[in-house]
Amino acid sequence: MLPNLNFLKVVVVFIFFSLSVFGVVEGAGSKKGKVKITFRSQFYESSNLTHLKLNHPIKISQAEIINHMVALRSKGTFLGNKEEPVFSISEIQSLAPVLFKAFAGVGPEKIIRIQLRSVGGITSGDIFSFKKYLNWRFDSIRGDTFLQKNNVRGWNIFSWEMMPKKGQRYFKSGTDKRIQKNWIISKLKLPISDRENMDNQRSVDTQQKEPSGNNINPKLEEKLEHLKYLYDKQLINEEEYKNQQKKIFDELF
Repeated sequence: MLPNLNFLKVVVVFIFFSLSVFGVVEGAGSKKGKVKITFRSQFYESSNLTHLKLNHPIKISQAEIINHMVALRSKGTFLGNKEEPVFSISEIQSLAPVLFKAFAGVGPEKIIRIQLRSVGGITSGDIFSFKKYLNWRFDSIRGDTFLQKNNVRGWNIFSWEMMPKKGQRYFKSGTDKRIQKNWIISKLKLPISDRENMDNQRSVDTQQKEPSGNNINPKLEEKLEHLKYLYDKQLINEEEYKNQQKKIFDELF
C-alpha cells in the first residue's frame, strides 16, 4: 500500500505543477463541438510575441466578443475557394461565453489558446491584446493547417488566408515587414460587421432597412438593429441585451 500512496503523491504534485505552468483550462461542450481554452506564456518557444507588451486582462463585453468573432473571415487559396466565416453561429454560441471569462482571467504575460473541435475539424489559434487592438492568430481552421507542409502538389504553401474587414488588418513583422495572413489585428472597439456576413442565409427582404426619420441618429439605429439580431439569434441573453441597449442609448441618443 505504501508504494501506491507515494505514487499518488507524485501524480498530485505533477498535476498541480502542470496547472501552474500552462494556466487554467476551461471548456464548453455541445452536440456539434467542444471548446478548450488554455492560458500559456507569451514567451513560449517560437511565439514571436516576446517584443509585445500585452495589456491583459482586458475588459470586453460578450456582445463585443461576438462582434469580433462574426467579423472573422477566411478564404482558401485554391482556385474556386470562396470566402467563409471562421466561426459558425453554433460555434460562436459555444465559444463566446468561455472567452468572456478567459479575457477577464488571463494574466499580464499570458495569451489565450483556443481549440474548437467541430464536424469539419479543429480550429485552433492564439488570442491576445496589446494597445487598443485584439489579435487573432490562427494555425488551423476546420482541420486545415495554415501551412501545407506535406502537400507537394499545392501551388501555394498556404492552404488559406484571413480576409481583413472594416477595422481589421494583417499583422506585419517589424523586422522584415513580412505580412502574416493568418494573423488579424482588430480594433478593440471593432465597428459593427456587415449583417450579411453574420448570416448568409438571411433573406434580402429582412436585410433591407426601413426609412428612418431625420431626427434619428443612423448610427444609433444601426447598432440597435445589430444588437437585436444578436439577441434574436440567442447569441446574448436578455440581461446582456438590456445592458448593451442602455449603453447605446446613453452614447448616441
